[in-house]
Amino acid sequence: MKNFAKIAVFVFISASLLMSCQKDGQYLPKKKIAKIEHVTSSTIFGVTTTAVTSYQEWEWSGKLLNKITLRSGDGDVNGFIVPKYDSKKRVTSLHCVSGDDIDDFNFTYDGKNLMKITHYSSDKDVAEYTFTKDGKNVVEITVNSYTSKDYEIAAINPLQFVLPNEIAEVIKPSAEKATVVYRLVWDGKNLASMEELRNGVLVANYDWKYDDYINPLKGLFSNGYGSLNGFEALYSANNVVESHSVTHLAISDVESHNKYDYVYEDDYPVKKIWVSTSTTGLEVTHTQSFLYN
Repeated sequence: MKNFAKIAVFVFISASLLMSCQKDGQYLPKKKIAKIEHVTSSTIFGVTTTAVTSYQEWEWSGKLLNKITLRSGDGDVNGFIVPKYDSKKRVTSLHCVSGDDIDDFNFTYDGKNLMKITHYSSDKDVAEYTFTKDGKNVVEITVNSYTSKDYEIAAINPLQFVLPNEIAEVIKPSAEKATVVYRLVWDGKNLASMEELRNGVLVANYDWKYDDYINPLKGLFSNGYGSLNGFEALYSANNVVESHSVTHLAISDVESHNKYDYVYEDDYPVKKIWVSTSTTGLEVTHTQSFLYN
């Protein structure tokens, strides 16, 4: 359930940072998502396990996203996400419920730019995301985590509304008190690579390749499904077709690869299939379907 919720929030934030004619925090997509279905099949050392399908239902009030309901494969409600907006139709907060977890994310703006996202859980300050821009592009994201080792990180990743899901899912608070800095390198409107530094030490490298089609999560809060503000710079405009990461451990490095295939209708993906492999021996196949209003 927690991984599913992370995907939901990530998608929401990613969409809000994409469209150029909108402002940070705005999600006004031309094509509205009604439902997202997700199925996974994991294989490790020759043994395959297929997970029960989970899905999201998206509700709209006019042009604004009103609520995302998270359901298990059998239809049970696992949680929901409710955004709030200001007079400029920018997202000001996300109220997220996932099982017994209740999390709130507050968005802070400096003029037209998104500057900070603060995460609270049970009224406690859990984490803070701050953004540094160079021109139009966000070049650094700092995540300060205030949690202790025995505190469970929230199921929701607010960056799902700011960055592509493939990228947002790797940017998250530490399970203990720490400062994690992500340095972003852009190639046009797409994020090409990123470094992750934990307490000043390089711990991972990431890179992505893209196709030439529309990313449906772009402008989630901006003008499409993946943007927070006209933030093309914070969210990649096209769809990821390949990703690679190297996690630097004390004993040896761990490499992970993802390859993505899409089915399109009118330049928008209606199905996304990706295979994740790792030097640990784990292989996971994901199938995600998008239904639009």
